[in-house]
Amino acid sequence: NLHLALNLCQNNMIFCTLSIGEDWCKKYSNKIDNIGKLHEVYVYTDFGEYFPNCNIIKYTRNDFSYFEKLVLLFEVMSKHKKRVTYFDCDSTEEPKLQMILNNLHNPFDKESIYTYSIFPNEDFAHSLIVRNPSFVVLMEVHKQLGFENFVCDYTHERILSIPYISNKFKILKENVLSVQSIWETNWPKGKKWEGTHECNKWSQIGCGYGEGGALSLYAKKLEIKLKEISPRTTLI
Repeated sequence: NLHLALNLCQNNMIFCTLSIGEDWCKKYSNKIDNIGKLHEVYVYTDFGEYFPNCNIIKYTRNDFSYFEKLVLLFEVMSKHKKRVTYFDCDSTEEPKLQMILNNLHNPFDKESIYTYSIFPNEDFAHSLIVRNPSFVVLMEVHKQLGFENFVCDYTHERILSIPYISNKFKILKENVLSVQSIWETNWPKGKKWEGTHECNKWSQIGCGYGEGGALSLYAKKLEIKLKEISPRTTLI
């Protein structure tokens, strides 16, 4: 569809994704590489040969860390000095990503982080938050970092679009990346979380999950708003 292709090209956004392990790369590379034919896409991977139409950043760690999503985002943003949008490699068919790719989303402003969804922790009573074992750990980490009793909404990490704000970018990047080891220690691979908590799924694969908590914390500190990606509305 020529009209769709032109619309995609005019969208002129930069994307990035993380794809580790040959099985994952084989499974998702075709769809990611097709996006790379129409957009600038950076793939952080240990099997770059599966993504000929994308820019490759070599993944060299022996283990897998979910926190590397944020490392990737900030590296690409440092290079281009503009907004960069991250998506999970298995999320190419997600409606909200498709909205962005087809320029059917509500336009992004220049000052906000746009995300797949937001967990509104600021609206929840403390008694509800402490029922979630991962948020109990998160609050303890906040305390260690000097943010005791500091509650902030939490950004989902499936799709993250971070703006380049010239007077805030450096400190946001430095703050978030400075806590990588803390996240990887407190959300480690192999940890058994209480009951059927969803962290049990991620802990089987790698460390540093819950990474949205680091971004959410320092975004709030710097007064950078979180907003959900939403469909474009047309007024008649």
